[in-house]
Amino acid sequence: MARVRIFLLFALLCLLFSAGVGQAQKITFSYSSLIGTQSPLWIASDVGFFKKHRLDANVVYIPGGKSVVEGMLAGNVQMAIAAPAAVLRANLAGSDFAYVGALSNTVDFVVITRDGIKSVQDLRGKKIAIGNFGSGTDYAGRLVFDKLGMQVGKDIIFTQSLGGQPTRLAMLQSGTVDGVVLSPPFTLRAQQLGFRAVLDFASVIPHYFSLGYFTRRSYIRENPRLVEDSLKGLLDATRYVRSNADGTIKILSRRLQISDEAFLKSYYRDVLLAQLDRDLYPDEKGVDLFLKQEGAANPAAGKIKPGDFIDTSILDKLRKEGY
Repeated sequence: MARVRIFLLFALLCLLFSAGVGQAQKITFSYSSLIGTQSPLWIASDVGFFKKHRLDANVVYIPGGKSVVEGMLAGNVQMAIAAPAAVLRANLAGSDFAYVGALSNTVDFVVITRDGIKSVQDLRGKKIAIGNFGSGTDYAGRLVFDKLGMQVGKDIIFTQSLGGQPTRLAMLQSGTVDGVVLSPPFTLRAQQLGFRAVLDFASVIPHYFSLGYFTRRSYIRENPRLVEDSLKGLLDATRYVRSNADGTIKILSRRLQISDEAFLKSYYRDVLLAQLDRDLYPDEKGVDLFLKQEGAANPAAGKIKPGDFIDTSILDKLRKEGY
């Protein structure tokens, strides 16, 4: 009888263990650009922080905020990284998106130009390559040039590129355009190639909600634990970036396909650490600036409040619990 009881207990434990293992929930998470500020998502996947929280995460690359929005509406993506312009405009059209965390509250775009262009004023009449129309580079660029008294389409010509930052850098090298909008570490690479940085967007708009993690409100309602576990993994990954330089640099090297270790160490130390938000909370001044600018261009957006497209309730819960 004792043996039977031991056997039954063992079988029950095995059943419970297998059930626990099977509880890993699937989620597809996308990132929108090959830049270091999106590295916490890569780290959460590569280092195992998503697995730690019982998530089976499929991480995919979808360049451009508009494409990310379309993918989420189609049900191909559940959570994603994107700049806020495309997300807000989709909500104005009837979508139910909400940011559940911020990646960066600073803008890291820089205009890099060919030889002969030495100042912002020299950009008048020039062709500048951005990402997709409606993307973060497009939106932030229009905001910056407007503040500088230059109108896109009249004083500056934006041309879109569909292949991300490597494509834009190649366009500059080939002479197809006069300048490009890049983010680190590609800005540093471009300068190594002899190109000139003539305009740092952050010098014009120091407070700017540039990137965040978003999903649909319906998804939050239906999967609150899954969203919470995702944010735990992303918080873990953000802390990893700040505490593990060597590990972070290895992942940056692999994901960005950059083998120059000295270059990546400089980028990590001098740029990346300053760009990433520590606790994933959006900066209020940055959000207000974004909404003010969007409202000036679209009267319907003038009625939008931060709470209409930002939901920090899960972050608030985690902070209260001391996570």
